[in-house]
Amino acid sequence: MHLANHEVRCLCHHPLLFQDLVVFIAQLQDKLLDIHALLDYIEFVHLLLEAPPSHPPHANNNWMGCFTKSTEVCKALYFAGVPVWLVCSEAYISPTMNVVHSV
Repeated sequence: MHLANHEVRCLCHHPLLFQDLVVFIAQLQDKLLDIHALLDYIEFVHLLLEAPPSHPPHANNNWMGCFTKSTEVCKALYFAGVPVWLVCSEAYISPTMNVVHSV
């Protein structure tokens, strides 16, 4: 919230052109989305990472998800219900791994 207040104070003290206003609004939206993401993480993901369930919950389709190269991070996020993609070389993929789509 402090970051959003800072952006509003800057707007009050400087006369702006339309282009400057567009940039200001974009910066404010960026800060608010960061705050929203942090609150979602604290409310949903952090609790599931602290005490993982025995089976993964359904992935939240509203979240973008993440890409990782770490299998430990991938497993933890998967069991927290976060959409996650494991990035690795084809040589390291086990023949028993369920690969939905290779890119």
